[in-house]
Amino acid sequence: MQEARRASSIFPAGKLVSHEAPDFVLHAKTGSIGIEVTELCREVPRAEAGRLARIPDKAKERYGRFPDAQPLDVSLAFSRGAGHLRADKLIDSLVRFVYAHRREKRPDFTTNELPAGFCHIGIHAPLSSGGNWHAPRGFDTVAAPRALIESRIAEKNLRLPQYRAHVSEVWLLIVNDQFLGPGEVYARPEDLAEWRFAFDFERVLLFSREPGGGGQVIELRRV
Repeated sequence: MQEARRASSIFPAGKLVSHEAPDFVLHAKTGSIGIEVTELCREVPRAEAGRLARIPDKAKERYGRFPDAQPLDVSLAFSRGAGHLRADKLIDSLVRFVYAHRREKRPDFTTNELPAGFCHIGIHAPLSSGGNWHAPRGFDTVAAPRALIESRIAEKNLRLPQYRAHVSEVWLLIVNDQFLGPGEVYARPEDLAEWRFAFDFERVLLFSREPGGGGQVIELRRV
């Protein structure tokens, strides 16, 4: 919220305080403005990436319980089919594979050797005493479809009566991170300039947030 204020003069001067329903209240000279904040992303791939991101640490912890489980550095990458497999199955097959090959120290096993759900596994001598198991986070970025923005506005619009109980007007701030990783979308300014949206908020803003802070705040137009 503070980064959005620094990025745009659309927010009036005043004390900003954390709140609950809405997320913030800005005490300006003209009155109290409630600001509800929501994120713009593809929730399914983001949640899937979060589930897979926990697997290396869990597998390492389980591997450590095996007899003669020497410390190792393990690099891995998930295949496209990993999302259809249960996490416990992925963890179990990874642990058993690494344990079976723990003395080989090969940087890249061939694809036909790998268990289901993986397109790369490398086993290396540890660079630190405990070893490190890690997987890179692969992702793609797509242009934000209008329907995705509409759904975020509609969901929050239903809660507007609750927000109005505390403030004189309510704004919605949609944060579009440009460094989110899996599930990332990009709301193109040229699209936002053409589109109109239905809402009852006094203002709906989209903050295209850049790495390190800063970015652009765009006011969305009402139908």
